[in-house]
Amino acid sequence: MVDFYFEGIDKSGKQVRKTLNAANEGELRMILRGQGIRPVRIRRGNALNKDVGQLFKFGAPITNQELVVFTRQMQVLINSGIPLLQSLEILTDQSSHVSMRNTLLGIKERVSRGSYLWESMGAYPTAFPKLYVALIRAGESSGSLDQMLKRLARYLEDADRLRKQIKGAMMYPIIVISIGLGVIGVMLGFVIPKFEEMLKGSGGQLPLPTQMVIDTSHFVVNNVLQILGGIVIGSFLIVRYLKTNEGRAFKDRLVFRAPLFGNIVRMGGIARFARTLQTLITSGINLIDAIDICRTTIGNVVLEEATSRIRADIEAGQTLGMSISKIKTFPKMTYQMIQVGESTGNLDKMLEKIADFYEADVEALVGGLSKLIEPIILVFLGTTVGGLMIAMYLPIFKLAGGAGE
Repeated sequence: MVDFYFEGIDKSGKQVRKTLNAANEGELRMILRGQGIRPVRIRRGNALNKDVGQLFKFGAPITNQELVVFTRQMQVLINSGIPLLQSLEILTDQSSHVSMRNTLLGIKERVSRGSYLWESMGAYPTAFPKLYVALIRAGESSGSLDQMLKRLARYLEDADRLRKQIKGAMMYPIIVISIGLGVIGVMLGFVIPKFEEMLKGSGGQLPLPTQMVIDTSHFVVNNVLQILGGIVIGSFLIVRYLKTNEGRAFKDRLVFRAPLFGNIVRMGGIARFARTLQTLITSGINLIDAIDICRTTIGNVVLEEATSRIRADIEAGQTLGMSISKIKTFPKMTYQMIQVGESTGNLDKMLEKIADFYEADVEALVGGLSKLIEPIILVFLGTTVGGLMIAMYLPIFKLAGGAGE
């Protein structure tokens, strides 16, 4: 998607100047035609012709929450018997998210020209993932678009809840430790120097722990710009590396092996795999295509590689349960339940049970992890901060002991 700056005339003859987000200039002209605007001048947008609101809002990506709201509303309108084109027009008019409104304008224009809804959505891959488009296609083909939208909304909500649980479990200790390190930095930079001034007047040799803390404080104060610069540059380089394919693979494998967090990520990934596969199979997608879509939506390199192996095995004639049984990433219970589902013809229901089980497992692990991490973090921060203060009070205790003799 590209930002375009345009000048045009609306239906009332009023001049309009605005920046809109579109795939290309042709897409922009379709959007403007849908709004009743005749473009006079179009050029690619840049920071010089955007205002502050546009810089922070107009190019905002479509969030999962926006997609869930759209899906729910679309399902209600279609289920109420409102024609597809009119439903799109209603949702376009009431959308407050600029990127979503522009996307819906493009989809409405494509549908009005004879394209299927799934084809129109497929032109916006950043807004509508491959799984979404595949299910909409299945719904249109079977004449059950409203039921497919309902199933999609539930899937998106379940996936978002699971993602937030895993993200919350990982972010909580990072935030608390960062705050703790910030407190320690403030103590070394501002509090310890005040103690040092007070201790200088007492004379005598300082205890080794006290001298070490003071030396560390001097290092922080004298090199604060270098330390901050190193943190900023290091963070930038790490984030940039993690955005590459190699960095993403390294991060996913590292997290998968991490104590405590690794099990949560693993269970969450299996739950998402099972939920996605169950949704696709229930919707009439064949197993090979469903596994391909799972690989693109699972969001973890380790599980993506496992899914690729599963696809190759199924193409070679093996069953899903037989293939999964050879992959150590999946627990024994997973492939046993899948084998039962395949033998009884209820694979979709068994996958749903697997997803429900592991989602509940993740929720329990997250709750237990929070209770376990809290005392560990408190002990770490208490020991560090308390150790600093004790080290600074040692000379005072020494003086008080000497005065009492």
